[in-house]
Amino acid sequence: MSLNVLVLESVGSCIDTDNVTHPLNVDGTPDMDDGMAVHVGYCNDEWFGALSSEDLSEMSDWVITNNKEMI
Repeated sequence: MSLNVLVLESVGSCIDTDNVTHPLNVDGTPDMDDGMAVHVGYCNDEWFGALSSEDLSEMSDWVITNNKEMI
């Protein structure tokens, strides 16, 4: 199974093509447990504040590339 995700190291997460965030496992792989998945539109200010400027820029491009809305 191939996963299409963008890794956001600054927050220990990744985001998939549906703009759902998933935590990263210790080995850096996505933890795809549905119980831990959160749509980026529901991430709190603390999560967004912890994003590095590089990760924020890459995530913005990711959302546009995948033609999805943030909320």
